[in-house]
Amino acid sequence: MKYKWIDYNAETMGYVETWIDDLAVRMTGLDDGWQDFYEYWFNYEHNELGENFWCKVICEDENPFAIIALGMSDGNLVIMELVVRPDMRNKGKGASLLKELIENSKIILNTEVGKAEAIIYPSNIASQKSFEKAGFVFESNEDGDAITYVYNKS
Repeated sequence: MKYKWIDYNAETMGYVETWIDDLAVRMTGLDDGWQDFYEYWFNYEHNELGENFWCKVICEDENPFAIIALGMSDGNLVIMELVVRPDMRNKGKGASLLKELIENSKIILNTEVGKAEAIIYPSNIASQKSFEKAGFVFESNEDGDAITYVYNKS
């Protein structure tokens, strides 16, 4: 694998919070930062860390450059949030890590992924392009506030 996938923890919390700049806040639901987002989902009634909920920091050459939160719903992987470090954006890293995640889900998450989905704001063109490059396809724009992209592993 090209990247190292580590669990989000107290050590990674400090630098991940610095990645939540104005752009990340506008394009995600992270108004109160990553830690509050993580705590909410970590404490969500049916979530079990490492079983149906994961939060991974992605590193290249030991340098962390992205964080992703994932969950399982009805047997499908749901990509809840993905943030790339500001200086690493627009370099194809998001698409590359998404491809690696799908291709190596058994190693990274200890579960096989057949179908994955992500909800993206219509104004977040960069994320839409990243997901498309990773093999996700547009599925719906039901309410105008969010677009659903889906990946079906063949």
